[in-house]
Amino acid sequence: MKIKNMTNQIVTRDFFKTTMDIIAESTSRSYSAVVIEGVKEQLGEEFKFSKSIRIIGKSIEVDETINSVGEIQLRKFFTKVVNMMGANYLKMLLAQKLDTKALNYLENLGLRFG
Repeated sequence: MKIKNMTNQIVTRDFFKTTMDIIAESTSRSYSAVVIEGVKEQLGEEFKFSKSIRIIGKSIEVDETINSVGEIQLRKFFTKVVNMMGANYLKMLLAQKLDTKALNYLENLGLRFG
């Protein structure tokens, strides 16, 4: 699963930033932040590491402690996030807008976007 210069921290940040951008295109930046916070809250009990993801203004910060999360847990987390938000449409938009390295990293975790 090693992709040069990619970590769970970087991919998680890029994933949520891109997801917020997608939501904001048809709503607003503040609404996209509310949606992401809601998703984090719903998944917080099952995925304790989601507390390391913070929305600050227009940016996403992810603590480096997320790098210790295993591949299976991270895959389950991203799968649940995508499925909560309209799986097919979000997958298509993420495939178009995510950085290639981040997309490859997520696909190596077992997520499919194409």
